[in-house]
Amino acid sequence: MKNDVVVIGSLNYDILIQQDRLPELGETFTGNELLMMPGGKGANQAVQCAKLGLNVAMVGCVGEDLYGAELIKSLAENQVGVEHIIPRGKSSGIGVVQILESGDYCSTIIKGANYRIVADDITDDLFEGAPLVIFQSEIPSPIVEFAISKAHRHGCPILVNNAPARTIPADALKQIDCLVINETEATFMNAQPVTCVEEALKCATALQDQVAGKVIITLGEKGAVLGANGTATHYPAVFCPDVVDTTGAGDSFIGGIAYCIVNDIPLTQAIPFAAEISSCSIQKYGGQSSFPMLPDVAHALEINQMRVREQHYDTSTHQS
Repeated sequence: MKNDVVVIGSLNYDILIQQDRLPELGETFTGNELLMMPGGKGANQAVQCAKLGLNVAMVGCVGEDLYGAELIKSLAENQVGVEHIIPRGKSSGIGVVQILESGDYCSTIIKGANYRIVADDITDDLFEGAPLVIFQSEIPSPIVEFAISKAHRHGCPILVNNAPARTIPADALKQIDCLVINETEATFMNAQPVTCVEEALKCATALQDQVAGKVIITLGEKGAVLGANGTATHYPAVFCPDVVDTTGAGDSFIGGIAYCIVNDIPLTQAIPFAAEISSCSIQKYGGQSSFPMLPDVAHALEINQMRVREQHYDTSTHQS
């Protein structure tokens, strides 16, 4: 079966601690609840794509430990292809996530087996049929750059989520069809603060000159900005009254963008759709288990398409 999406990236087993606040330096603070579940940006994005009905293959490494087995099992249960996930080394990647009462979080990642992936793991068969190839920045930079170049040579569309932020060489940037980053990552990449919508609009416009395609900057409760064709547009956030945990919200958003790219749906419709998906994900704890299925969010895409048709009709009527 042809892959719609190939995700080359990280798999982490997440340890989530729900607590009222972060401890002060030197303080021992008591948390409220401990949760443990599969995660990692790459695996999360693969699962959200699969939950939207896409055929997905995951490429990466896990440790030869219980966590690695659980990570593979979770992906398989979510209909993600696991043939290219390699047990290598003793320890899987681990994410320690502190979730605050507001739903906001901070995290520390242990690289583990994620940094044992090698160029030989990026085989030509992955790119047969020119699937969308998705990358993040939780595996070694040289591997990401090598795989971007290889995917580009095979004519694959390329989406890069530069998280956590790091420098991407100019030649690799020029092969990226869609760059997705948040405010912190945008600040790093453009060397200018991105703390509001206006700054994000300027940043998205500037970064377009560095990539081959489009730039999306996510702004949390402020929405998102799309940079395309030399301009930038702001899209408001989807209202969510019950924010429980924002862990994985960005990964869920990328799943929505990927769905639209694969199905030739314009990014102008993709961003509101992806925002709806992300909004659903933050109403539950954790990443993969909180991600919605396509029937849960299809209405958002239908509404957006209806609005586009109405706008086209109004324009045509006005012109006539």
